[in-house]
Amino acid sequence: AITTNRVAEAAGVSIGSLYQYFPDKQAIFTALHDRHVAGVRDVIAQTKSDCAATSLEVFSSELVGRLADVHTQDAELHELLAGALPGSGAGFQRALHATFDHVLSPATNDRFSPEEAERMLFVLPQLVGALVHGVAHPRQSNARGRAKDEALRTVAVYLRSYRDASGAPRRGPFS
Repeated sequence: AITTNRVAEAAGVSIGSLYQYFPDKQAIFTALHDRHVAGVRDVIAQTKSDCAATSLEVFSSELVGRLADVHTQDAELHELLAGALPGSGAGFQRALHATFDHVLSPATNDRFSPEEAERMLFVLPQLVGALVHGVAHPRQSNARGRAKDEALRTVAVYLRSYRDASGAPRRGPFS
């Protein structure tokens, strides 16, 4: 239902001016998506920097909370872009995978065995990606705060499953 005429009208520019920068509707969607991706990358980088000396639990909680906030800022636009640009979530999954790969690498992690880190690297990017996008779904608009809290709790419970009662690392649930 979105047309370039409606976009130009909403932006307060002539259709000619719009076409000067964007040859078609797809180019507009791509530019909006690129802006969103840049914002997500900034959030990931800032969270890595802010939480460099914290635990995996604190880092993950901060990352999920901040990413949920970014995705809910304009949830309807995000939903539109996801529908207009098939495969647009693949870059987000790659960025999450790279982020957790860094956090769980032997150089930065001595709590988990290589096998545990590998399992976590499989689960965490998918879990975080699904939860963040779920919180931002337009149908959650009336319950976003509760949905975000549940997303944070879910990640915390998963990470705590790698500790024993004393708080020491333990074998994961698939051992």
